[in-house]
Amino acid sequence: MDALEDKLGAQLFERRSTGYVLTETGTVVLAKAEEAEEAVLSLERETIGADLRLAGRVRVATTEDLATMVVVPALPGFCSSNPLISIELLARVDLSNLTRRDADLALRTVRPDKGDLLMRRVGAVDLAVYASTGYAMARQLGDGSVDFGKVEVVSWIDEMANLRGGAWLAEHAAASRISLRVNTTRLLFDACRAGMGLAILPCFAADGDQGLVCVVPPEQVLSIDAWLVMHRDLARTARVRAVADFIVSLGPRLSRRSSPGDVDWH
Repeated sequence: MDALEDKLGAQLFERRSTGYVLTETGTVVLAKAEEAEEAVLSLERETIGADLRLAGRVRVATTEDLATMVVVPALPGFCSSNPLISIELLARVDLSNLTRRDADLALRTVRPDKGDLLMRRVGAVDLAVYASTGYAMARQLGDGSVDFGKVEVVSWIDEMANLRGGAWLAEHAAASRISLRVNTTRLLFDACRAGMGLAILPCFAADGDQGLVCVVPPEQVLSIDAWLVMHRDLARTARVRAVADFIVSLGPRLSRRSSPGDVDWH
């Protein structure tokens, strides 16, 4: 920072005991730098957008459970048909910045509300309440109503309280004792399977788990739209569209019920 200020001949930051604060000149320089960065990124996206080859790297960002339980199991067939396309799969909770090319595609259960993006609803993620088979038998739980005052639940840590199913649990299971709070879907599954209590899990994975039983169906819990998103500049990139079409084809796997997605991008 000192070298930059010396080169520009201007003070960009005020050094305070609490940290660095931009000066008025620094604010102007930052805005210009961001404009230059966006111009470079836009040129990069437009150049990539003209690539018509089914070859190269495609970065896909999604959540941990969608990555491991939906995308990865279907990847061998796609990779066999498209051997020159290299996929990088990023499992992360936060929304990737597609404008800055953190990823080329993002599969999310949150619809973006800004950016020059194309999006497509690929289906809906059904969520239901599950318990381990042993826990359900011990408490005589079936597929229907549950007295949440007599059971324990596994939920998210406070920082992730609004994540999938968190609000539903807060409303319907307020009388339950929270036996464990976790910060990943893997831990949520493992704790539920171990008999720590009830948990809200995606049906696309929990329904096929022999160690779990559904005690409150998704019709009484929640279904969340799943969105596939890409930057508009990449719409003509052959490898990105190929991976996008592959992910769209996975939409029916997200729900135990028929939940068709959009027929086109918008």
